[in-house]
Amino acid sequence: MSDAAERASTSRRVVHHRFGGPDVLEIEVVPVPVPTHDEVLVRIEAAGVNPVDWKIFGGGPMFEPYDRHLPSGTGYDFAGTIVEVGADVDQAWRVGDRVLGGLRFHAMADHLVTAPGGLVRVPDGLEVIVAGALNVVGRTAFAAVRAVDVAPGDTVLVSGAAGGVGVLAAQLARRTGARVLGTASPRNHRLLRRLGIEPIAYGDGLVERVRAAAPEGATAAVDAVGHGTVAAALALGVARHRIDTVADPPAVAAHGVLGVGGAAAGAVELAQVAALLAAGELELPIDSVHALGDVQAAYRRSMTGHAVGKIVVDPTLDSPLR
Repeated sequence: MSDAAERASTSRRVVHHRFGGPDVLEIEVVPVPVPTHDEVLVRIEAAGVNPVDWKIFGGGPMFEPYDRHLPSGTGYDFAGTIVEVGADVDQAWRVGDRVLGGLRFHAMADHLVTAPGGLVRVPDGLEVIVAGALNVVGRTAFAAVRAVDVAPGDTVLVSGAAGGVGVLAAQLARRTGARVLGTASPRNHRLLRRLGIEPIAYGDGLVERVRAAAPEGATAAVDAVGHGTVAAALALGVARHRIDTVADPPAVAAHGVLGVGGAAAGAVELAQVAALLAAGELELPIDSVHALGDVQAAYRRSMTGHAVGKIVVDPTLDSPLR
């Protein structure tokens, strides 16, 4: 056990005892969790905010598949440092290793315990704030682009191209040699151009704007926001098997398109995305960074739908251990 872990007897975690908006989130002080023989203890240095988090603690349909009982934690993505290793954990994992990963309902905290199988090492050159935001969007973007089989010569429509999933999906598609059209609000068009993505304003008239930029239409589409993107892609002539939505489950049933998301990618794919980010070949913008005590504000920002890239909570900003 590291010196930092030895000094820490308590840990903060975000919990909710009822369903609702961000105001239901509270900070509880609890003993530092103890890893079992096959787990590691991670001191969290960054935790990414995902829209699915507030859809779950809001008590809507997103919550039902998880069979969770109140009180519950929140947060999924994290990055940090291993500070304790269980007796039977593979010796490849050591105290001091910097790691990233995901653990549903546990990431918004100072510490968590997890089996190391899903962890990825943070590569040199990747900032921990970015690493902590990567798990969901990295796996989801990778899986979605792979599902629609993007190749050189394709014209790919990516909705929500300035958001966490969309900005990575658009760049991954661009790396294949495809032409990428990304929907975003006008204030984010400069960002997309810098990343090699052709910006298209979202909203009514999307099909006409895409046809003005690409008269031949599109050949593949990744939908990260819903709001009629699937219908627009079909109108543009994209085949159903080359449309993937990670934001509109009803469209999957209604139109027979793909609904491939992060569950279709694991640690191997996540490590590939992390390596590309560390090498500067991809970029994941960080919208804002919040202390753990400001977690309600972080989720309120997410709920506006206007974040550029990722919102991150950094527990070290207001940690009593500093």
